[in-house]
Amino acid sequence: MELTKLQREPSVYYPTEIETKHYNGDLYGFYVENTNTYNVVSLGENERFPMLKHIGVVNENRPESLSEGLLTGYFEEGKIRFVNPMGKPCKNEPYSLKMDLFSRNVGILESDVMLKTGAVLVGCGSVGSLVALELAKAGVGRFLLIDNDILGYHNLCRHQCGLLDVGRYKTEAVRDRILQINPSAKVVVQNCIIQEVPLKVFDEFCDKDTIVIGGADNRQGDLYANQIAKEVGMPLMSIGCWERAFAGEIFYCLPQGMPDYEDFMYALGDASGRVNQNRKFYTNEEELEKASFEPGISVDIDFVTVIASKLAIDILNRDNPNYTQRLLGHLSQYTLVCNTNNPKVGGENAEIFSYPLQVTTSIQVEYAPKETEKETN
Repeated sequence: MELTKLQREPSVYYPTEIETKHYNGDLYGFYVENTNTYNVVSLGENERFPMLKHIGVVNENRPESLSEGLLTGYFEEGKIRFVNPMGKPCKNEPYSLKMDLFSRNVGILESDVMLKTGAVLVGCGSVGSLVALELAKAGVGRFLLIDNDILGYHNLCRHQCGLLDVGRYKTEAVRDRILQINPSAKVVVQNCIIQEVPLKVFDEFCDKDTIVIGGADNRQGDLYANQIAKEVGMPLMSIGCWERAFAGEIFYCLPQGMPDYEDFMYALGDASGRVNQNRKFYTNEEELEKASFEPGISVDIDFVTVIASKLAIDILNRDNPNYTQRLLGHLSQYTLVCNTNNPKVGGENAEIFSYPLQVTTSIQVEYAPKETEKETN
């Protein structure tokens, strides 16, 4: 004899503004059948969330007949009530995006402060996608995503987006992931390289509470981003992985009193092992055939990127007296992060590290000579 499995009591997660604003209208979200749960994500117009479905409607009073297949809400003595399509009362699970979404950050991050901050992501690949999602989870409220690349199957083993996003612009796939974390986030996408972004986009988006983060596979984009950051007075960060991600590098500069990325590039010269796809323009065909541009496995890329993300959160809170800094002031402007010092993975460059998982804290960046000094030298 088979026992019939009892279905769970129907429940509804819904935004508290339905009650506070006495909302009447359509509900968008999704229904999870095996848990008998309705998740209301959006009210009314649904342009920002095309992946959501029309799952219900709220009326002023309980209607005489229920809409077929839809969740029905109505007000009774000032309180919202929900019934499923069969008329069975649902358990209410109200939520507030600010209070509930970031409740686990309380005491560590201030939601009101973080929601005013922004991030410009130059590159939305394996590095940029992870930074974007970590900052969204930390409460950053504004994102400008810049990338002209399309997600392919070869990206899936390292990217934060998945199979259903293949063929989409990486910017748009990452945007949807951000909105799944924080539906109220402002996300602007530019499906082009940073040099092609209209300057008015930066004028409208950027301010002193915004950080520019370069995570693309070339330094020219970071140099251009550096100029934008200087003009606006924003901090800048550049993140890159070395061959096969045996190590990675993180550079940052604040708006005042520090050498910037241009100074860093002058001092660095050709000393970095960072993977740079643009280098193919400077190699001959024989070198190009031998070259391997694969940045490594996800877990190694993520180790470098998570450290950079923690530093980015510190930088966004640099003027917040109620925030306890984790890395800012401890890491130097140019930080190397080692995944392994085994030459079998990193070649002879791996031998510069003393042990696996080493994070350097002592490399100093100097100002580049002025133009007159460069000419003299």
